[in-house]
Amino acid sequence: MTLKRGLRIRNIAFIFLLAAALALSCCAEDDGSGYTFRMNIEENPLNLDPQMAEDESSLMIISNMMEGLVKTSDSGGIVPAAAERFEMSEDGLTYTFYLKQNRKWESAAKYSSYVKADDFVFAFRRIFDPETDSPYSNDYLCIKNGSAVINGLLPLEELGVRAVDDLTVEFTLEYPYYDFLSLLTKTAAMPCSRDFFEFTEGRYGMAADSSASNGAFFLNEWNFDPYWNDNYIIMRRNKSYNETEKVYPYSLNFFITGDASSDAESFAEGDTDCFISDGADEKLLAENKYVSAGVKTAGLIFDPDSKYFKNSIFREALAKSINREAYSHTLPEGLTEAFGIIPSGITVQGKSYRSIVPDRVLSEYDAGAAQIWSSALGSMGIGSVDNVKITVPDSFAGSEMIYSMTDRWRNELLFDCGVEIVSQTEYEAKLADGDFDIALIEVSCNDNSPYEFLKFFYDDGLFAKYSDPELVSTVNGIKTAVSLTSGTEKIKKAESLIIKDHAFIPLCYENKYMIYGENSADIVYYPFISSVYFGEAKSFD
Repeated sequence: MTLKRGLRIRNIAFIFLLAAALALSCCAEDDGSGYTFRMNIEENPLNLDPQMAEDESSLMIISNMMEGLVKTSDSGGIVPAAAERFEMSEDGLTYTFYLKQNRKWESAAKYSSYVKADDFVFAFRRIFDPETDSPYSNDYLCIKNGSAVINGLLPLEELGVRAVDDLTVEFTLEYPYYDFLSLLTKTAAMPCSRDFFEFTEGRYGMAADSSASNGAFFLNEWNFDPYWNDNYIIMRRNKSYNETEKVYPYSLNFFITGDASSDAESFAEGDTDCFISDGADEKLLAENKYVSAGVKTAGLIFDPDSKYFKNSIFREALAKSINREAYSHTLPEGLTEAFGIIPSGITVQGKSYRSIVPDRVLSEYDAGAAQIWSSALGSMGIGSVDNVKITVPDSFAGSEMIYSMTDRWRNELLFDCGVEIVSQTEYEAKLADGDFDIALIEVSCNDNSPYEFLKFFYDDGLFAKYSDPELVSTVNGIKTAVSLTSGTEKIKKAESLIIKDHAFIPLCYENKYMIYGENSADIVYYPFISSVYFGEAKSFD
């Protein structure tokens, strides 16, 4: 068979597959169940091992095939999932989870066994096993003996996770941690069947027949060929799971495109049912349903070696001269003015941090900023600050805001600051070389964690010369906070320390969107891992 003929046959097979999927997608029942949801994913998943996977495509699939002990509810709280109920000791050091009965593993390899407490114990031992080298081990150091196990000082059996019996899992913590339940909602905390893991002989999570599901869907087919464009993943409803928790869709079809730029077009043409977008298309938003969440914070940083901006008074004058409400009209859809650092998508105990601690008091406009600027000039014995530019990547959607802001500086401070819009490649080179006066940066992280978001401000080289021992201590203290009150106070204090030093001036939050059709409902969106969950998704014709 020639290569050309082989590709033609494979394309015909894919057309039949797609036709079958489209036929099934028209079979929704009156309650919205029975539908086949379709979605594009940009890349082929690298690994469907929950304790190892980090790429967005893998996390998308894992989110739909695995279930942890707890999950985040629609209302923002943390509720039982694979667990029927859980208890916490008065001292906050012991959590006990009681598993739901008769839950089974499902796999294309026809593997089937009951989900047991040991599956969670084995998963966490894999996280801390030095030989596994999981990227998530540092996230769970609040578990007793975690550090000692990672460093080889204690055996895995000494980790503070044990199976009391087949349906009871107990966690013992090194110290009370107010947001421990949130850690258990992450994909890394999903169970792993010891028997199935050994059955795969080193291929765990690498193919459909070496992946097992305890969640709403199991992996039925995973077809990927780097030399073929028509690659896809098919997931089917997990029958065992559906017996206790109704799974509304019949199937999920993920098309591996290799190019996210076509996602909006595929959705508009009706080939897919939803897509995730970093930007906001006003027409698509007006014609469809969507969910959005703030995932980035854009703001200004300064060259720490600048003869002007190493002087904190100059930075203070610029920070206090920014009237965010005055430039809010210049922001396009998807950007909102930022008075703080933590965006709305970051949660604590399942609730948006910004709903707990409003940001309006963190950055204040001062009509007397011109006097502060004059004071800074006088302290240096100069009459003006010259030849200064703000470096902005051409991908930033809020450039009109930057121009509006510099116009106000020119009129109110008599500070003539230029703006240079550069390509992403040039922008990254300038930041790496320190070749900027002021730069617009977009702060983000790949984890729904205040700690990870704020750690950027002392871990990143851009802030090395603004290092503040109090900031480091405060941010690290977030991971050992024993209550919601103390945790949020530490986050708020860390934000205030950064803003009061004016090493970073927040300007706007950037939203990420999950857009879906008018006929669909109850698609759950996880913005920080760019994932959606379809277990409760419905479609109404």
